[in-house]
Amino acid sequence: MDTTATLPSVGQTWLADLGPDTPLGHFTVEITFNTETSVTFTVTGGAIAGRTETMDYTTTKVRDGLYVVRWTEPDSGDHVTHIEDYTEGACMASSVIGGHFVQLTGTWTRVR
Repeated sequence: MDTTATLPSVGQTWLADLGPDTPLGHFTVEITFNTETSVTFTVTGGAIAGRTETMDYTTTKVRDGLYVVRWTEPDSGDHVTHIEDYTEGACMASSVIGGHFVQLTGTWTRVR
């Protein structure tokens, strides 16, 4: 594993479609990797659609095309860990939201 790797998605926006069966409804989120350490998300579907935050993130490369990405949302204090598979177009989001653990899986698609 490489904790100094740069995500292949820096400068890009990706869509995580985490499906209809989530505590937040059909949850979709656009994630823009602004720099090697800054990320912005915009929730595009589900109960909290419209929510946007920018924060620092860390990443670990597990293997070619597979990365673990972590951040803490500054406004809510929620902790998020993403497993992003750029080869298979899949993602998993594990989060502690309002003190509750939530794990979601879905598709991972480049938007721009």
